Amino acid sequence: MYVTAMVSASLIRSTLPVGTAYFITSALSVSLTRFDGGVAFLWVSAAIMIAALRVRPLHEWPAVALACGFASLLATGLFGLGWSYAVPFTVINVVEGLVGAEMLRRSRKFNSSLGSLGWMLEFTIPIGVIAPGVATVMLVIMASFSGTDATSSALTFFCGHALGNLAFTPLTRIISRDGFGSIWRELSLHGAREPVALLSAALVISAIVFSQERLPLLFLPILPLIMVAFRLGFAGSALGLVIVAIVGGALTLSGHGPVHLFRTGTGEQVQFLQFFLASVTLTLFPVAADLQNRRALHSELKLSEARFRLLADYSTDVVMHIDTSWKVLYASPSIERFMPYDRASMTVAGPVTFIMPEDMPIVGKGHAATLAAAGGTITFEYRAKTLEGEIRWLEAHSRAVIHEDGSHGGVITMMRDITARKATEERLSHEALTDTLTRLPNRRSFEEAVARRWADDRRGSTDCVAIFDIDRFKRVNDTFGHDAGDAVLQTFADVLRRVVRQGDAIARLGGEEFAVLFPSTGVPQALLVCDRLRTEMAAASTHVAGQEIRVTVSGGVALLGPRGIEEALKQADQALYAAKRGGRDQMALAA
Repeated sequence: MYVTAMVSASLIRSTLPVGTAYFITSALSVSLTRFDGGVAFLWVSAAIMIAALRVRPLHEWPAVALACGFASLLATGLFGLGWSYAVPFTVINVVEGLVGAEMLRRSRKFNSSLGSLGWMLEFTIPIGVIAPGVATVMLVIMASFSGTDATSSALTFFCGHALGNLAFTPLTRIISRDGFGSIWRELSLHGAREPVALLSAALVISAIVFSQERLPLLFLPILPLIMVAFRLGFAGSALGLVIVAIVGGALTLSGHGPVHLFRTGTGEQVQFLQFFLASVTLTLFPVAADLQNRRALHSELKLSEARFRLLADYSTDVVMHIDTSWKVLYASPSIERFMPYDRASMTVAGPVTFIMPEDMPIVGKGHAATLAAAGGTITFEYRAKTLEGEIRWLEAHSRAVIHEDGSHGGVITMMRDITARKATEERLSHEALTDTLTRLPNRRSFEEAVARRWADDRRGSTDCVAIFDIDRFKRVNDTFGHDAGDAVLQTFADVLRRVVRQGDAIARLGGEEFAVLFPSTGVPQALLVCDRLRTEMAAASTHVAGQEIRVTVSGGVALLGPRGIEEALKQADQALYAAKRGGRDQMALAA
């Protein structure tokens, strides 16, 4: 109960200023602008209610509507058409405010950026057409029940409410949302002299324009207001509009001002002034919003540039901005490892000066792919030479700069030294293709060597494949131990390296089996090399723990025919077992 009472008291205090402002403006409108005894020609109160509702959560809307409704009831009863019309006009005015506020609440553009270019349509139609239109229809219905012709009053009512909403809703929204204190704080950011000078100019020019009725000078107040929008933003624009509205309204109601050049009634002249204020509002706030967005973007850009400079200046990575003709527009200081760098002019020589000539096609394709990727990131690797002549591997991450019109602004490239990584990759790749015990290529490496031969389109040449197997290897392991067996395998690997010719491919296939590829070699010559291998191994000795071990090898030779390496190894393996059955320590040729 206590909490509910506290919340209710707080809500009443927060809505009291809205109700007070609504009552004052309503009272002034019905007292001063009912020139024909009917409805008011000037109506600002709906703008106050719409703005107050828009800056509050939905659960507070009933309290705001109640406060504004009570204010409307008092103003109409005390200063307007009397108490008999107070309740119907109160309902009409409250409905107008609720309709306008609800439609603006559903407008994403109005809520995201007051005064943005997409804001205009979603602002003017709800509160300049629909909300006052609904209220006008309700007025006509009310008049029909009382037997009154409301044709002329309806037009006056609609124009007064529509123009008042358009002219004052943006201003009252800013005041309702931020208060006058925030406006003064925003103005204080510009110092004291500039706001005072610009707003004083708006005041003086408005006083000059509206104090005479001989010349149509309504365009003159727009000039200082535009300057206010450029220099002081939303806060200055709001105060400038208040000044013009007060000065123009007061002098117009007192019989002065250029609107009196129109030979019409006072009501129409007041509505024309309201039309002028609405037009200025719809011109001024988009300008102020666009300038505010530009200032925010400029501030973000400066912050982003500061971050980029900090990262680029102290990063070991090289950051470059290259245009479409390969001219370097910017390079970070780390480029000094590869080329001379002029800090004063921020220019360097073309990147082609440090790229290895063999890798220029890679870089050229990467540059073209980056431009074609339309903002996507392209990654490629190439080699570069430092000023000391050292070859380094670089990994480039490139992205094209795309302007708003779709044209290219060059390429931003970040180059990272990956020499250590490439060395690791090369080591791992070598280990993946190398037998760890003998350090000979493994079966996978051997098959890739054969595949490269086929890729070179050399199927018409004569290639031979040989398989060797150490005789009675299991007996070596059982007699002397597995360490001795490993030593024997290493001995045969050394013999292979020593005997085979340059260009021959050797490998350990697994266990005690080894293979040799003899490129462009006929069977007789391959058999001669294999027999030499067999003889060298028979003569070699392996010493383990003071013991001498001698072993022999047997082998099989096959042609690498069109059926591929698997078939050739199978035939060589069959020849190998034929040699073993024939007594070992000999070579056999596949059938």
